[in-house]
Amino acid sequence: MTERGLGALTMFENRLRKLKKEREKWAKRENINCYRIYSEDIPQIPFILDRYPNGLVLYDKSSLRFQAETDHDARLKEIVRIVMEVFQIPENKLFLKQRKKQKGLDQYEKFSIEGNFFWTTEANLEFRINLSDYLDTGLFLDHRITRSWLKEKSKNKSVLNLFSYTGAFSVYAASGGASKTKSIDLSKTYCDWAVQNLRRNGFEGSNHKIINADILKWIEEESKNPNRERYDFIFLDPPTFSNSKKMYEEWEVQTKHRNLLLLLLTKFLSDKGEIWFSTNFRKFKMEVEEEEWKERGYQCLNRTKESIPPDFRDEKIHQLFCIMPLV
Repeated sequence: MTERGLGALTMFENRLRKLKKEREKWAKRENINCYRIYSEDIPQIPFILDRYPNGLVLYDKSSLRFQAETDHDARLKEIVRIVMEVFQIPENKLFLKQRKKQKGLDQYEKFSIEGNFFWTTEANLEFRINLSDYLDTGLFLDHRITRSWLKEKSKNKSVLNLFSYTGAFSVYAASGGASKTKSIDLSKTYCDWAVQNLRRNGFEGSNHKIINADILKWIEEESKNPNRERYDFIFLDPPTFSNSKKMYEEWEVQTKHRNLLLLLLTKFLSDKGEIWFSTNFRKFKMEVEEEEWKERGYQCLNRTKESIPPDFRDEKIHQLFCIMPLV
């Protein structure tokens, strides 16, 4: 390994020790169990490290080309050693994942079949987590603040959660007193996971429905139903791109979000209802102009900056738009 590479590793270890101390103090004060520690702070160490009660998840964000180089393996081995040493954990408590461009249902594919499930708490609610078997763990940590906002606004509201993943937003809405929740996702695995999350927190039955379906097809068919339900609150966090064979049409968030949002607004939202739209696409630009929202009696607030938790230094981890009636 080059001298420059060794220097970067020394910087990484020093940075990690400092962050560990700061984050542990902050997490204890805020009563947070799952949080981000390191996020590509040093350019030569493009990794992300998240902490959970049962272990740490290390994401390798290196380019695919660099991952194939021999020097990468040596550096990766050293990074793993440093993390284990700084946090005083055994190898079986550190879970390494390498991100890659996703297509179709790749995000649902298993990494392994270790079955490493456990329950963790967030805001006095419980969520089922898996650190080993999937790319993501079951709880998007960057939406911790957004979930708390939703809980505060859910009392006596009917909530539609689209692209619902493991149903965390539905759990928060139910805990905030939502009259009913409906969660829809393409993955049966995640729908089953959402059922367990809701049940674990005491929310089940006809008022908390989980639907395993192609969201776009469901919306199109439901929009033609004259007796369709309208919702006081709609939350959606769609993928950036999907060409899954399970979907009847290809999805791309930049080109398709406009029609989807306007359809939800006109056909599914109740009077004085709100739509919260989130995306991870870093280059995303909202294509419904401010004037058009106003003509329809709504405003679109970009709440991205205030929705990103303090343990996330990446200001583009997500974008959040809140579409609500004009006051």
